[in-house]
Amino acid sequence: MKKKLFCRIRNCLYLCKSKNALIMNNRTNEEYRFAIEYYVFREGDNLIAYCPSLDISTSGKDYGDAVKNFYERFQIYVETCLEMGTLWDDLRDHGWKVTEKKLTPPSFSRLVRKPEVSRLLGGHINYEKVSAPMRIAAMA
Repeated sequence: MKKKLFCRIRNCLYLCKSKNALIMNNRTNEEYRFAIEYYVFREGDNLIAYCPSLDISTSGKDYGDAVKNFYERFQIYVETCLEMGTLWDDLRDHGWKVTEKKLTPPSFSRLVRKPEVSRLLGGHINYEKVSAPMRIAAMA
């Protein structure tokens, strides 16, 4: 049976899978710890939370909604990829470096080549950059 816990207080995502899949505990050598960066900005009446390193975006009526929805979307993304066995390949496709010991997001120079990131950073859009700690079980 799959067990999951999402801790909004620390903005950390903990995912535990069955014994036959990926298992994570508090020992750091069995999990990846990394910071994920996303941007929150206004578009019309909504606030958008957008993570260019994963192409994940959500919206909400206020800041809290947008951030809550982002963490839920991130959790769904990770769970779905784990269930399909595609997480590591998908991260690599997005420019992440994945090794047995470390997850490294794509470089800023790679991300800024995306038109939506260039528009966000180069335009007259007010945004907040958020860096949040995350945890994902290490490869089996």
